Amino acid sequence: MTLKITLKLCKIFENSETESFSVMATAKIHFQPMFDEVVASERLEKALRNKEKLKVLEILVAVNNTQRQMLRTPYKTRYGKDLEEEIKKVFSGEFEDFLVALLQTPTKLDVTELHRAVKGLGTNEKNLIEILTTRNNDEIEAAKNTFFMTYQKSLEDAISADTSGDFRRLLIVILQAKRDESGTVNALHVATHASQILKSFDKKSGVEKFDAFKIFATASGAHVQKVIEEVERQSGKEFGKLADKELSGDFKNLVLALIETSKNRPRFLANAIHTATKGMGTRDKDLIRILVSRSEIDLVLIEYEFQVLFGKPLTQLIKEECKAEYRDGLTMLVKGNSRP
Repeated sequence: MTLKITLKLCKIFENSETESFSVMATAKIHFQPMFDEVVASERLEKALRNKEKLKVLEILVAVNNTQRQMLRTPYKTRYGKDLEEEIKKVFSGEFEDFLVALLQTPTKLDVTELHRAVKGLGTNEKNLIEILTTRNNDEIEAAKNTFFMTYQKSLEDAISADTSGDFRRLLIVILQAKRDESGTVNALHVATHASQILKSFDKKSGVEKFDAFKIFATASGAHVQKVIEEVERQSGKEFGKLADKELSGDFKNLVLALIETSKNRPRFLANAIHTATKGMGTRDKDLIRILVSRSEIDLVLIEYEFQVLFGKPLTQLIKEECKAEYRDGLTMLVKGNSRP
């Protein structure tokens, strides 16, 4: 894809509410019309038996997630084994994690990662924020249903038990999956919403921060952006500086994420990739989650935003941070299996 076309696509997707626009041009992994799941399952068994990592990668990355699911039945019918469990037996480490992520449905991958964020001691608030602010209403509803079926506990209860305060309350609003996805702006309410936010910064006003900011979890992205512009107009200050002064902790991070994803979701995820790889050691599960979950949605745009933000290709980052076949697999995913 040329830079000119990519720039045009990024402009189209600058407001992340344009879900109705075909993802064909922004996805890296596409459906392959000549796919034969029986033949592919036979090739996969041979590659697994011989521990041919690159062969396994080529088979799984060559098709989209729907077609990977199609491999499961002929594989089990012919060999009497579960494909995912067999991969876990044959491989280990980050390479295993990557292959398993490829085999999960998008919803199951979200559910697994959300459960990982709240289980055990401590909560991974960053991952909760990233996942829940970048999924649409249908994806959140699907995750809620699958989470309950998988863990016999509602996602809302699981998150409520591990979070607190305004942060928890705002997450609960997001979990209702009632965000306006029309892309419209309610012009009559922009000034009121902005005023409420500014009043919440004054303890004497009686306006709670949660009540002022909950609109960000239900309004369209375009409306959120207009509210931010109005806040800045009324206050004469940049919203980022106001947030640094008036908000704190996980609630602040969630509010900023809702704002950032309403404006440019691919850029937000490009930053999340950078965060997963900076500092001591790479958070491989985070890197895998983002790349796999977005590979059939907007990875073209994320790759572009990463280049703009950090001055190097996403594939170079993978080469610097990852090793061996795990590195090769992520690289193959980013390069994609076809062009739209």
